[in-house]
Amino acid sequence: MTEDEFEDELRGLTPEQAVEARAVLDELADARRAAAMIEGHVVDLLARLGRLSDAQAAASLSGSRAREDARRSFAAQAGIALHTGPAEARARLAMAEQIHDDCPVTLAALQEGRLSLRHAEQVVKAGLSLDAGGRASLDHGALALGEQRTARQLGKVLQKQAADLDSRSFRERHAEARAHRHVTIRDVGAGMSELLLCGPTVEVRSVFDRVDQMAREIKKDRARARRAYERAHGELPEEGWMAPVSGGLDGTDPEVVAASDQRTLPQVRTDLLLDVLLTSEPGGHELFASGTGAGLGQIRAGVQVTIPVTHLIGPEAETDSEGGIGAAWLDDGTLIDADTARILAGNTAGWERIFIRPESGTIEAVDHYRPTTQQRRAVMARDMTCRIPGCEIPGRSCDIDHGHDYARGGPTRLDNLEALCPAHHQMKHQAGWTVTQAADGVVVFTTPAGHVVTDEPISRVFFHETPHAARAERQQIARDHEAKDRRVYARDR
Repeated sequence: MTEDEFEDELRGLTPEQAVEARAVLDELADARRAAAMIEGHVVDLLARLGRLSDAQAAASLSGSRAREDARRSFAAQAGIALHTGPAEARARLAMAEQIHDDCPVTLAALQEGRLSLRHAEQVVKAGLSLDAGGRASLDHGALALGEQRTARQLGKVLQKQAADLDSRSFRERHAEARAHRHVTIRDVGAGMSELLLCGPTVEVRSVFDRVDQMAREIKKDRARARRAYERAHGELPEEGWMAPVSGGLDGTDPEVVAASDQRTLPQVRTDLLLDVLLTSEPGGHELFASGTGAGLGQIRAGVQVTIPVTHLIGPEAETDSEGGIGAAWLDDGTLIDADTARILAGNTAGWERIFIRPESGTIEAVDHYRPTTQQRRAVMARDMTCRIPGCEIPGRSCDIDHGHDYARGGPTRLDNLEALCPAHHQMKHQAGWTVTQAADGVVVFTTPAGHVVTDEPISRVFFHETPHAARAERQQIARDHEAKDRRVYARDR
């Protein structure tokens, strides 16, 4: 861009502001280059950790699991250093090794600040299905192609080049890609999560088409129901059926429910898919080998839900984010709305009661109507997830581990028990991690490298009573009652 063109772009700014804009943009470009150089250094460090992990595994006597245990241990330690979860740290470690081993030219450009880490990752991803010669070809051309392009643009170009370099047919490439089909979940906040499905194109598009057709048929049915309701009653219901507990309509009358359904097409698609997945029995996965005759349809979804008692005894007593807790939460700390929590509480066979100290959030005891292992419930409620820093495996899927090994005299007490997912439980014993507990469930880990890391149970954040929450709750209740009185008065008039 010429000086005149740059001046045209900055019209409306004072001369001083134009000078500042140039300086900020130049500094931004310098910062981007500096960040890339740091990312290159991090890649080199992670690749070195990978080599140390392999060296530890080679010297280990733990057999076939040696490499897996060493990788998991080094990933957990790297996660602590990078302030991220062990799963993400392990993914970054693997990516760093691929960049280091397969893309030396790209790594040099990254360390010089000419390409970003995102560019380097695109080079690795494009070459995953190629042989060593094909990966080297992509690596040597990446700098020229990517220095003036965004990472996404580089990725598209490299994917095309990789397809040209691949000697296999599309059928062979598809067979390999199909082996990586997966389903993942991601929390997006406000009690919502995304279920991400990666599978064969025909099947996935067919699933969407079927759900879409069913959703459109429901929309047509609801339109017919509204017309019938108008003919019978002269007007439509005031509120749509948009929440599990609306409270404003007669939910026992199918005509009213259908006529008041104002959901959008995307909302109906989502509700249909969840309905099918939660209620139908799979027909293509009979358990022939087990010899039991049992079917997968007998398996029911299970999650541990924590519901503050105020949400059960006073549905109108919810407060907003400024006044108090307006939600319940799952066993991994993900928030859910109070309406759904009340429905789950009403349908469950028994409730666990958790006694806490509101001033600190510390759990004192747990009990249940039916006999069970009280200590396990208390540990699961306190820890919520695996206690290895950054691991988010829910407590219900974890082992209950003795911090001080039972075989070495460790007592089976709440202050010597913590939740560890099976993988990290194995890692703790095989890779040389030590665990001790301080007061109130605080766990102190000593890593194989000698670093001491303190982990506070996340439940203390959830159970800690927000200051002034009670006052805000009373104010919210008063506002809700006042609004309800206004609606009743308007309806009577």
